[in-house]
Amino acid sequence: MKLQVTEYMTIAELQEAFNTCFPFLSLSFFTKPKVMHECNPAQYLITEVTTPLKRIEEHPHSATVDILGEMAVGDLEQMFEKEFGLHVQVARKDGHSWVDLSLNEQNANAAQGQVFASPAAYSADYHDPRTEWYLG
Repeated sequence: MKLQVTEYMTIAELQEAFNTCFPFLSLSFFTKPKVMHECNPAQYLITEVTTPLKRIEEHPHSATVDILGEMAVGDLEQMFEKEFGLHVQVARKDGHSWVDLSLNEQNANAAQGQVFASPAAYSADYHDPRTEWYLG
């Protein structure tokens, strides 16, 4: 899938575009990068999905990125980090991360309702006002 990412998109618009190809996965955004192969701490989760990407990108610009189903989840997360300076995490709809699978495998497992244990899970509806300092 080719995904056009613009600095004027909101988090929700990028999440929606991602979900057209991977409907059983969610793309979460954080104020700080995560440690490889670990879940990002919930305290850094950005809950305001109306936030424009240019407010959280380290390198605000527009670009088209190729997202392949065969990509490992970690590779996709690194691509967003390198290209835009966006700290993202791909997660199952149930909130558990499984970074060793490809996007297709992760999506298929989520569609079948398979549940995997993860080292640390976060809740998608977690809200901590202390992380909203970035909105100014």
